[in-house]
Amino acid sequence: MITPSGPGWYENPDNPEELRYFDGILWTSNTTPLRTRRPQPPAAQPEPGQQAQAPGQQAPAGHQQPHQQQPWQQPQPGQGPWQHQGQGPGQHPGPYPQRPHPGQAVLADVPGQPVLASYGLRVVAYLVDAIIVGFVALVVGGWFLWKAIEPVVDRVDAAMAGGDVQAVSAALGEARLGYLALFLGIQLVLMLAYHVVCLVRWGATPGKLLVGISVRRIDRPGPLDADTAIRRTGFQAVAQAFGNVPYLSLLGTVAVVMDLVWPIADTRRQALHDKVAGTIVVRGRAQR
Repeated sequence: MITPSGPGWYENPDNPEELRYFDGILWTSNTTPLRTRRPQPPAAQPEPGQQAQAPGQQAPAGHQQPHQQQPWQQPQPGQGPWQHQGQGPGQHPGPYPQRPHPGQAVLADVPGQPVLASYGLRVVAYLVDAIIVGFVALVVGGWFLWKAIEPVVDRVDAAMAGGDVQAVSAALGEARLGYLALFLGIQLVLMLAYHVVCLVRWGATPGKLLVGISVRRIDRPGPLDADTAIRRTGFQAVAQAFGNVPYLSLLGTVAVVMDLVWPIADTRRQALHDKVAGTIVVRGRAQR
């Protein structure tokens, strides 16, 4: 089946007993019971002095037939769907429907009815942003990280070479926590600044812009306000920071993994940080 060429009423792909309105881009939530024919007005009575016209006769020249509404009929087999141009949800349905693209998730109950970004695109954007933030953090705070692990780096290398996970954890537990805290603080500030500035200014980070997706609030489109962007990014930053702290690394790692995989089973494909901030990730650039 082909995609509808314009806005109008089509058979609901989810319920063949009703019609559903297509706005030219997305399926809306407006539906109406399926009818095979529009109701017709009663036949016009002939005026006094005029003879009723027999079926099959043509009206004489200059005589106009009373206006009659044409019935709405189903297309014949092999005939393409038709529609009245410019019909709105409150007007009478006309065309036969086409199904939405497979795998396309549309939120009909959200203003603007956005198309959700796929999980794969979100993962790619996440990795790109993580690489950018990690590189900048190493450039700015790499010295503090080195000073933190310098006393135990030889023990960590030996334990990793022997595959002894417990020895690695024990060695990292003896790292200089003061320097490590400084590095994690720098990383936290950089991550917050990177995401908050990008989401407020463009509604997307460089990673999201690269794959053509953006972040918006559920209740309205457009770039995020500062408060929403801080809450959204703060959850991610704290979870990742805990993942680098001895004795808290397990808790942080579990939080990061759950946040990363949560959109797979969520109906709105929201990660945990999306739920904290009330945001969704959608296809396309942010509306202004």
